[in-house]
Amino acid sequence: MALELSYLVSAVILYMVMIAFQAVLSNGQNRLADMAGARDTITDKGVMLGRARRANANMVEAMLMFVPLVLVAAITGSFNGMTEIGAGLFLAARIIYAPLYWFGVPWLRTLAWAAGLAGIILILLQVLPFSGAA
Repeated sequence: MALELSYLVSAVILYMVMIAFQAVLSNGQNRLADMAGARDTITDKGVMLGRARRANANMVEAMLMFVPLVLVAAITGSFNGMTEIGAGLFLAARIIYAPLYWFGVPWLRTLAWAAGLAGIILILLQVLPFSGAA
């Protein structure tokens, strides 16, 4: 399997861990009956739970860019050193980003987010039809 695809699978696993972290926090703060229902009455009762929800939402936004670009690179045979660096940068930045968000670390979180975006951009530049890289 190409390294970029391994990074993609790893990013999915990271997201699953993030969801589990949010679930553990939510289960600790809400009644089981509320969690089993439609969750209409559930609100974020703790700062960290709110951060976990927002970090997960941000991961969805990032994955909506990362996943299709990696798949386009795979389908078009555009994998190269830059796509490896981009995918690795994205994954590493996201691994760092989640706990920084959970624990409210301001500037480092922003830098991790920017590094993840830079990884996405590196992959994008390899699959743009007019870039000369594809």
